[in-house]
Amino acid sequence: MKNNNYKEFDRVTLLIRQSMAEKIIESYNLLGWTLEKKDENSRYQDIIDITFVRPHKIENKDELQLLQVYMEERINGIGKLERHKHSFSTSYGLFFGVVGLMLAVLGVLFILNILPVFGLAGGIVFCVVGALMMISCAVFIPLIFKKEKVKYQNNRTILESELEKIYHKASILTGGNDEKQ
Repeated sequence: MKNNNYKEFDRVTLLIRQSMAEKIIESYNLLGWTLEKKDENSRYQDIIDITFVRPHKIENKDELQLLQVYMEERINGIGKLERHKHSFSTSYGLFFGVVGLMLAVLGVLFILNILPVFGLAGGIVFCVVGALMMISCAVFIPLIFKKEKVKYQNNRTILESELEKIYHKASILTGGNDEKQ
């Protein structure tokens, strides 16, 4: 279906992860787009180039374009959720774990009098504070992780239900069958 007539056909090319290819192809088909070309990306192994084509003059084009924008926002939102799924627990763990370990090591160095700045009492204080920080990681990270997981699942469910509504409306506008994705 290679047609370079830009007055009669619209064309869009996407770079997407291979794992998302079938979902994206189905989604764009619901909006009236037809798969023209699907190639491996010359630079990245897990990315593919997909080109869609659609007649320039179609019924309900404005509504379909608006639905396409909404769909892309939701799909990108799901991707962002995936990337930042556990960002706070990771940051918390790294910060308190590294700082706690650093304080414990400094405390040992003070106790062994290798760094005679604070002496034995200072070394013990540094070791205790460092140990408490590392223990806080062990105690709080699973709780934070669980809370982040629930928040992620709730947000993902919302975005997926919004996508389903978009697919339903697009199916009605294009006259396609209304099967769930």
